[in-house]
Amino acid sequence: MRRRCDDPFPLATGLCAPFPGVPMSGALSDPIFAVLLDSPPPPVDTAAAEALLRDLWGIEGRAESLACERDANFRITTEAGPGYVLKVANPAEARATTAFQVEALRWLERTAPTLPVPRMVATRGGDFLTPLALADGRDSTVRLLSWVPGTPVARTGGAGALAAQIGTLAAQLGAGLAGFRHPAAGHEILWDIRHLPRLTPLLASLPAGALRDQLQAEIDHFAAAVAPRLPALRWQVVHNDLNHHNLVIDPQAPERIAGVLDFGDMVRTARAIDVAVAASYLTHLEDDPLAPVMRMVAAYAAVTPLDAAEIELLRDLIVARLVASIAITEWRAARYPENAEYILRNNRGARAGMAGFAALPRADVTAALRAAAEEGVR
Repeated sequence: MRRRCDDPFPLATGLCAPFPGVPMSGALSDPIFAVLLDSPPPPVDTAAAEALLRDLWGIEGRAESLACERDANFRITTEAGPGYVLKVANPAEARATTAFQVEALRWLERTAPTLPVPRMVATRGGDFLTPLALADGRDSTVRLLSWVPGTPVARTGGAGALAAQIGTLAAQLGAGLAGFRHPAAGHEILWDIRHLPRLTPLLASLPAGALRDQLQAEIDHFAAAVAPRLPALRWQVVHNDLNHHNLVIDPQAPERIAGVLDFGDMVRTARAIDVAVAASYLTHLEDDPLAPVMRMVAAYAAVTPLDAAEIELLRDLIVARLVASIAITEWRAARYPENAEYILRNNRGARAGMAGFAALPRADVTAALRAAAEEGVR
């Protein structure tokens, strides 16, 4: 799994120190902002990673550290096969949350064995998630996944041409997860856009002006017209983060998506939100911001038809993800300026989506998405 901790807010719970000089008080005392608290990554180096691999899995391999804000992740290469990813979780991540991700991948291995997703690798003792005492006295967990080879779509500039394929894959992945249940599936995360109104305090990181006003207007509309209708939609566990860093292509066949990465933002939420998240990353790719979104929606509907209520809210859910992408990353980058380039890598696209897609008449967008969904099921 070519995971570089693309989520700048891995879920964190428990006690950890706040950002220096940034009190978590007032509006930011909302528990959903617990992920904005700082918990240092596990102090595990490549030598320790190789020892864990040898001791727990009986595998000899070379560890290479992967860039990550909160966890300690390692690419493992061996003499045979594509290799593995060794993941040592941040101690602030609840073990139930990590177990949720583990069990979801195991579920997909049984229900959708042909999907190109990482596979969990059991230890010699048959465990998929193992407790780990860290050198600094904190407790963590370690797990091993198969490496999914490929080049992230974000590096190729060819995501628009893959819009229909992204829609098909999103629907297949959603269908694979449809029956999955887990006690931690209902956890609250910032990146579940059903919580969009709770992100309002983060807008303070943006300068006063047209963009900030636009984001606030969309949040207000969401609170009044969208949030009350979400409970009536179809809900399930979804991937919730099909951005183009989490999709890889086969370098030998660049027209084909070869893998889906990063299940760290999984959550049980409205299924239409998963569609909207994937669509939001297509809104800035072409002169007509609707065109790739329509291709994606049509392909999704060809596998899993969307009902009228989902289509009616789809435009607003897509824009909600754009709003969340801007608000969260701007807040995070302001607190970690040394890592701002990494944190803001999807920010520019979200801003372009707000300027183009979100500025289109709401009724026209909904009509176009309805037509695309109908075309998909013909």
